[in-house]
Amino acid sequence: MDELSKLKQMWESSFDGHHDTMDPEKLLEMIRNKSSGPVDKLKKSLYIEIGTILLVIPLLVVVMIKLPTLYFILNTSVLIVLFSAALMWYYYNLRKITTLWNQSQQNLRRSLESTLLLLHFFRKTYFYLNILLFPLGVYFGYVIGFGLGSGGEKVTSLLLLENVPYWTNVMLWIAAGVLFFGLFLLFLRFYVRRLYDVHINKLYLIHRELIENEH
Repeated sequence: MDELSKLKQMWESSFDGHHDTMDPEKLLEMIRNKSSGPVDKLKKSLYIEIGTILLVIPLLVVVMIKLPTLYFILNTSVLIVLFSAALMWYYYNLRKITTLWNQSQQNLRRSLESTLLLLHFFRKTYFYLNILLFPLGVYFGYVIGFGLGSGGEKVTSLLLLENVPYWTNVMLWIAAGVLFFGLFLLFLRFYVRRLYDVHINKLYLIHRELIENEH
């Protein structure tokens, strides 16, 4: 049974024998309340992203203190800039969603359409941006991790297995990279689906049913 049918049943069950029509304004308010759930959960997901970045940036500052050479300061600074840009992007989208949804008091359908348009763009950008940033994450993670583990030494080459031919080492690194990327992609799809897709799909369903109810 679809969402709108449930709403209609809830509303119709509240009538006594003297009423046989449904108040459109009341139904609209019920749909608005039903839509607020997915929107609030999407905003909560953005708060999680923002909170995670706010925890990571101070940790990167600590890394700069522990590895005070110019080489590590430059590499860590790039990461801080990237995380700061992501923080501003999340905050912008959070404010935009909040503003659009506040307009639902004037026009629910228009607010739903604007919110869905923004969320569709955000979701698509978020997914592919994480894929593009994956190599950078591996690089900076390797550089900083190596520096912390070695007491501040620079990365001059890949770690190679002893008594193993050079090209075998290269193939092992490539295989590890492909495996790591595949696992990352699986996690990213799962993460996006749980934190964003399930709520966006609910809003699409409510929007479609709202349009059908208008005709």
